[in-house]
Amino acid sequence: MKESSIEKNALAANERLTAAQRQLDAEIRTYDGSGPDLEAMNEISERLREARLCIDQIQQHIEASAEVVPPRRDCPACGKSIRVQATLCGYCWTRVSPSL
Repeated sequence: MKESSIEKNALAANERLTAAQRQLDAEIRTYDGSGPDLEAMNEISERLREARLCIDQIQQHIEASAEVVPPRRDCPACGKSIRVQATLCGYCWTRVSPSL
């Protein structure tokens, strides 16, 4: 299946969120008391997880609504790709028997 630009963007965003999540989790594990508040980092981490869940839901929606491409075959006269159930080639207008 060919990926749409929305799908590609969702995948890229998910990858960036995952990288940010890993980096933040590593910072939390090595937190020594200096710098940003641990509670604030935990809240940010939770928001990243929620954002990734939203992206996953978008990807599932894209996959569920993907257009089903009807099966195709070659026209016996001109060789162009036509639908399996076609009775007339749309290119050379040759009558063909539908393949079921």
